Amino acid sequence: MPSLRTLTILSLLAVRDTFALLDSQNNTFNSTFRLTAQQIATANLSADTVQNLETAIQFERSNNAGYLIQDDPFYILGDEYDLDNLPPQGTILKVEEHTNLSLYTLPNSLSMSRFLYVTETFNGTSVPASAYVLWPYQPRSFKNITKCSGNSSDDQQVYPVVAFAHGTSGQTQACAPSGLRNLWDQWNEPFPIALQGKTMMSPVVAPDYAGLGVPNGISQYFMLPAQANDLYHALAAAQSQWPSLLSKEFVVAGQSQGGGVAWSAAQRQHNRPVHGYLGTLAASPFTDVLAAIAADNEAQNNGRVAGIAQGLNTVLPDFSLSDWLTPVGVARWNLIHDIKGCGVASGQLSAAEGGALQILKTGWNESWSANWYRSAVMNGGKDFAGPMLIIQGTEDPNANEPVVTKSVNETCELFPEAQLQYIRYHNVTHTPVMMAAHHIWMDWIHDRFAGLEVPKGCVQQTLSPPRGINGAQFRGWMSQTWFVEYDVYGI
Repeated sequence: MPSLRTLTILSLLAVRDTFALLDSQNNTFNSTFRLTAQQIATANLSADTVQNLETAIQFERSNNAGYLIQDDPFYILGDEYDLDNLPPQGTILKVEEHTNLSLYTLPNSLSMSRFLYVTETFNGTSVPASAYVLWPYQPRSFKNITKCSGNSSDDQQVYPVVAFAHGTSGQTQACAPSGLRNLWDQWNEPFPIALQGKTMMSPVVAPDYAGLGVPNGISQYFMLPAQANDLYHALAAAQSQWPSLLSKEFVVAGQSQGGGVAWSAAQRQHNRPVHGYLGTLAASPFTDVLAAIAADNEAQNNGRVAGIAQGLNTVLPDFSLSDWLTPVGVARWNLIHDIKGCGVASGQLSAAEGGALQILKTGWNESWSANWYRSAVMNGGKDFAGPMLIIQGTEDPNANEPVVTKSVNETCELFPEAQLQYIRYHNVTHTPVMMAAHHIWMDWIHDRFAGLEVPKGCVQQTLSPPRGINGAQFRGWMSQTWFVEYDVYGI
């Protein structure tokens, strides 16, 4: 008689056979994208790079939720919208109240809304952008939070709000997290915030960042104050759309690029206060962006600098991509936009054939525009609205620890009464710090909504696991050997 394990395997195979036209997306993709001969020649691509880039695009497009983002009707604003005369920033333009979650890989108890709203570029110009709200099944109850509006005496429970800034998904229209099946950062930040019943269960309001999703021009990538604007205006738009559900009070959170956005948002809050602000979590944050880039690897370096140059091109009238990029660098960046590639595809083009091609011009980082950029987006050495918790892995080669620590120290020297807590996690890299520090940052957010006071002053500490740690356990700067995938078998 067959064992229970054998019967289980046979039943799974039977299920698989009913979906014979589908295959596990561990080894096949729902895209047949191919580069044209002209694209290959113009960007000077080797045969290996062609294969890698095509595979990367196929992978990225397979992770869209239903539509390619650039083809999803949700992101398109029709002729009824005058894009030259948009309403005030923070205004809702379009709402998808109940997003079809059969197209996503979200935990079962969560629901989701998407919306378009008006935000603000680095220079203050109004542009449309997209965002999502991740809703828990039941919110956590906090007696210290209040509704944005509505009858305060009714029995409906208000949701405490976390305004979440995502890490880099890419720099083109196709890279909006709200159109990706796993929302990009998934189990690192948005899912736990919305799920953890003992501590949080808060809705997550998350902008895609202007230029991702809505076809409104070029993303001002890593212009951190611009993404901080996106964060605040998305929050205001969501609060106006769901005033009896969402609280006035909110916490800002972000990791990686989003950590830099979160820190920038805390600086913005000092200069442009928004009622209800309770504090900021900045994880693996970029502070002095160009200093961090100097310590990075070739592909990360090239791709991030090219992305920054793209955004800078929309801010400084006397700047162009060719100020920082070589002709082949410009050609490859134009190709990324032509094929609407995101982070994985950009990494393949930015590797520059293992150093055989030069993407960045010599001396780009010593130019007037680099100095202007460094000053304009700098986190640290500036006053901010506290409290702020900063968590950082000591082995992070991306937002590397020495640069972050320098920014923290400069801030604490200038503002010794600031409410700043800085925790380093020994031998932990970029993204894994979110898991290593999970209960610390979750409890910290909980305490802000609970109304617990944070003493003035800077507090720094370095933590290690009680039983020691083997650095080989943390492979690479992402150090993740899995990703959330769609169940094609219906098991």
